[in-house]
Amino acid sequence: MVTSRYLITVTTVVLGGSAQFYSYGVVNPAQVVITDWINQTYIDRYKAPLSLTVSNVIWSFVVSSIAIGAILGASFTRIIGEKYGRRNGMFFNGILNVFAALFELVAKRFSSPELLIFGRFVYGINMGLSSGLVPMYLMEITPYKYRGPAGTLHQIAVAFSDWFSLLIGLPEVLGDQNNWPLAFALPGLPALALVCILPFCPESPKYTLGTKHDRDKALKDVELLIGKEQAPHMFESIVREVALDEGDGTFRELFTRPDLRIPLAVSIIVMIAQQFTGCTAVFAFSTDMFLNAGLTPVIARFSTLAIGIVYFLFACTSPFLIHKVGRRWLSLFQLASCMVALMLLSLFTFLQNYENIEWARYGTIFSLVFYMCVYGVGSPIPWIIASELFTQQFRATAVTVSVFVAWTFAFIVSTSYLPFQQLVGITFSYFPFIIGLAVFGIFIYVLLPETRDRPMVEIVTEVHHRTASLSAGRPWDASRPPSRQEVQRLLDTMDPRSYSSYDNSTLED
Repeated sequence: MVTSRYLITVTTVVLGGSAQFYSYGVVNPAQVVITDWINQTYIDRYKAPLSLTVSNVIWSFVVSSIAIGAILGASFTRIIGEKYGRRNGMFFNGILNVFAALFELVAKRFSSPELLIFGRFVYGINMGLSSGLVPMYLMEITPYKYRGPAGTLHQIAVAFSDWFSLLIGLPEVLGDQNNWPLAFALPGLPALALVCILPFCPESPKYTLGTKHDRDKALKDVELLIGKEQAPHMFESIVREVALDEGDGTFRELFTRPDLRIPLAVSIIVMIAQQFTGCTAVFAFSTDMFLNAGLTPVIARFSTLAIGIVYFLFACTSPFLIHKVGRRWLSLFQLASCMVALMLLSLFTFLQNYENIEWARYGTIFSLVFYMCVYGVGSPIPWIIASELFTQQFRATAVTVSVFVAWTFAFIVSTSYLPFQQLVGITFSYFPFIIGLAVFGIFIYVLLPETRDRPMVEIVTEVHHRTASLSAGRPWDASRPPSRQEVQRLLDTMDPRSYSSYDNSTLED
């Protein structure tokens, strides 16, 4: 079905692009070592130690610089993806990552916390761009029947990099006072491999045909990806999808066209709902949660590593589940299950802290493990929804908006959760997430169409149907499949090239 060139391309992009999220988590297990180095650096520089307040401010810059960079990088996804192409955009992004790794590597040698912070800021720009370019590229080079599983590979690599960063950052591995620069610079190696290999991989055929209007090159790239026998069918589907597009797909048009309001809202809501699962807070403060459960610091660190591995293993099941169950129901299952897990966390921490019940700490540990399991199975879905709900014309623009929203909310949650927890207590700190999941779960149930194994014209048809139902004040009709007459009315308004070669069975429900 696919060629060795396709496999090499996917492996290169996933390891050299998606796995760069390693940089987000590697800082946590090395916190004590890094703060001691920063303090000693300023003693040597100014002959006086840092106050606790200043030390905390500098550490907050070390941690948050990567999220700020990611927000900036996400905002450039459309510009880079459309002007230079998906592949070339990832190539330039890889070069950026190599330079960031060099900054991290020499920060200690030059006794410069500023270089450390700037390097992590550049890492963040890389991660923001990767969040949009990688899933979009993976789904555009894959036949639509397998786009869902292909899109999930990005989040699987993210899950792998999460637990791997926790492992490498341990003081027992590379997180000690002598080797931490190596731990922080490690992402530069797969990024360098990506820079060397990616120029020999094909560009997205949809970009080549839809943006560059090079039909021959697009067909050649399809043949490189899936072979000459399967190429005509995939190329035909690409031609039909590109035929839907008119114009450049600007931000203004995306936000002002009535027929794009629902798909845009869905793309944004699934990203916000992902942050309201509490994933950012749980990943950032899981070690503290284990400490509060009564574990020793060493065991708490290794327990955090263990649940990271659990998250990765369950994320590995997502391609199979997304293909079998579908995006819609798996997303709803993940949100509902995460809400249950957070409710259990609230209950057990209440029993432990306010009722002094000893066995409740085991319930807390169970809740964390359960959370990682259910979060992992649906975690890739928000990152592929925008690519499936929009045609080539608006795909890069919509992905830019959704990824920007995701990183902005990740930054807000990560910086506000700890002060909020200190204000209301651990038990009640989960309540905003629980309420948010309930609200956004309802919105997703009403708005999100199923996109599994469906041509773009069918997805667009259902989105139009849901838009019309909500506009008419009949939200209960939004989840009902559109009738044959509604499908035909939409087809009558479209270019016949967009659907003329579809199997007629799509209209015979």
